[in-house]
Amino acid sequence: MQMRLIALGLLVTTSAYADGRRGRPGVTEDDITPKSEIRDSVADGALLPWSIAARHGRQGMLVNGYGGFDAAKDAPVMSGALEGTLVNRLTLRATATNTGMSDELKPGFGVLFDIARREDAGVDVALGGDYELMGWNRNPALVTRVAAGANAGEMRMQANAAFGLATSGGERFGDLRLSGLHPVADGVYAGVDSRARVDLERAGEEPSGELDWDMQAGPVATVAVGRWAVSATGGVSAWKLRSRDTTHIGAVGALGVGAAF
Repeated sequence: MQMRLIALGLLVTTSAYADGRRGRPGVTEDDITPKSEIRDSVADGALLPWSIAARHGRQGMLVNGYGGFDAAKDAPVMSGALEGTLVNRLTLRATATNTGMSDELKPGFGVLFDIARREDAGVDVALGGDYELMGWNRNPALVTRVAAGANAGEMRMQANAAFGLATSGGERFGDLRLSGLHPVADGVYAGVDSRARVDLERAGEEPSGELDWDMQAGPVATVAVGRWAVSATGGVSAWKLRSRDTTHIGAVGALGVGAAF
């Protein structure tokens, strides 16, 4: 009987403590049940296969990588990114990706700075740039980027634009990316992502195997649990060589894994 009274007392005390926390000003449900560490990054579009996030609100490290196959190019899809937001609004980036039909990963290094946040301006905007050891034109390149994002309810919409300039030879290219992402369940997100790139230099000798343009687009889904996220994408890929008139179209698909630290 004494043990039952003790157990009943502990149950009442625990319930009262939880109710007290819920009732105190400034205490939210997240204080009692913390959210996934990576979920805000997923919701902000930071782990999409093609697009780059316009918002980097979480200070810490974010790792994300995709692997798959592009049937149009008959080549693997390989990409990875390590982002470190150690100072408010400033994000350092290290990337690795295969270019064109290559099966070799080439590194890149860059920085993004969040110049606007939706809390103040109604839209997220980030500016930055990268140095790519092999740019899209198959030459080392400097790339300037702008990323913009906005929310319509729970829907996250983003747009990226970039201009790449080779460090030699005068090669130039443009890069446009569009995406939308929406939560469909607790920790589950679905949407679309796309990327299109085009050669902007039309004079002089062209690098061997240089593309005239390429694009990838399709649905994407992500599941976030704790500090981990798993993604899958599939869709269509198309491209054309500068030296040929034939356009190639095929399927593309990839799986991704991300982690927040």
